[in-house]
Amino acid sequence: MEKKISIIIPCYNVEDRIDSCFDSLKNQTIGIENMEIIFVNDASTDGTLQKLTTYEQAYPESVVVIQFEENCKQGAARNVALQYATAPYIGYVDSDDFVEPDMFEQMVAAIEKEDCDFVECDWDFFSTTKTEFTPNSFPHSKNGYLNFSKKEIKESYLVEQLFFTSMWTKVFKKSFLLEHNIFCLEGLRYEDMYFCYFAILYTKKYYYIPKRFYHYYLNPQGTVQQRKIDQQLDMMDVAMAFLQDARRTDLYNQYKDIIDWMFLEKYYIYMLWDIWDMAKDQAYDCYIQMCEVISQMVPDYGSNPFRKLESNRLDDFLLKLLDYSLSQDDFEDLMKKLKLQQEK
Repeated sequence: MEKKISIIIPCYNVEDRIDSCFDSLKNQTIGIENMEIIFVNDASTDGTLQKLTTYEQAYPESVVVIQFEENCKQGAARNVALQYATAPYIGYVDSDDFVEPDMFEQMVAAIEKEDCDFVECDWDFFSTTKTEFTPNSFPHSKNGYLNFSKKEIKESYLVEQLFFTSMWTKVFKKSFLLEHNIFCLEGLRYEDMYFCYFAILYTKKYYYIPKRFYHYYLNPQGTVQQRKIDQQLDMMDVAMAFLQDARRTDLYNQYKDIIDWMFLEKYYIYMLWDIWDMAKDQAYDCYIQMCEVISQMVPDYGSNPFRKLESNRLDDFLLKLLDYSLSQDDFEDLMKKLKLQQEK
């Protein structure tokens, strides 16, 4: 039977939470017979694989389990699973989250009716210590459809998505992803940032469903929550890869200013303060490296028109540091003073 949607779920040591995730998928109103659920076991060391095998045995027509012998992280898992996917639409779910029963029925109906490159829903998050849901709504599209062939509309959406974007709130046309070679970076965290930025830049038609279909588990042990220094440095690498790869495409000719601004925000402004906060002994070396890279990659950063959107005094201050060749003592003194001001 031809499937309507392939759902891709990377899994690593989630035996305690995978049942909740799978239950929310097998009970979808679209019908499990219309779904291809692709689990990628990323070399788990607990009982995750045994559970996935049980699902596959119970639903052999709808569940596919891919086994990695070595841990390759989510980016590789998602890329490999996309090669296995047979349905015309692709959705992504994290293995410790769950979704509303009608999520994929409504999202597939919307992408078919509107003939969009991707559709998006709203989401909230929860944890084991916090039972209420905290909504995260987008203000950009109360009417649903957005024509992304209009540059100003797409750029407005990108501004809203800059701080946080995710694959798991979206359903994509598989043909759209393959046509534009949209994939995840492998071996790095924040791989979904790279994927989503390119998806948004390439898309022409988009639809938003203002319903909280997706429930994100705020795992205190997860990579996003731990925010270790090496994980933050991964974001710098992802931002660099995004800029370099964008410059190899025609996208850069169309959207140079906002691509440069996105890089500047993710590579430098978001990062420098976090690195200072977490690893002061590394902050000055990072600052010097950042100054050198930015002077080479986006030397006209100061005149970027998207800078006018900044109302945050901290961001403006950090940007001005690029204009000076600060000594380590001067840099650390300024950052300490700024820290005191932020704490007041």
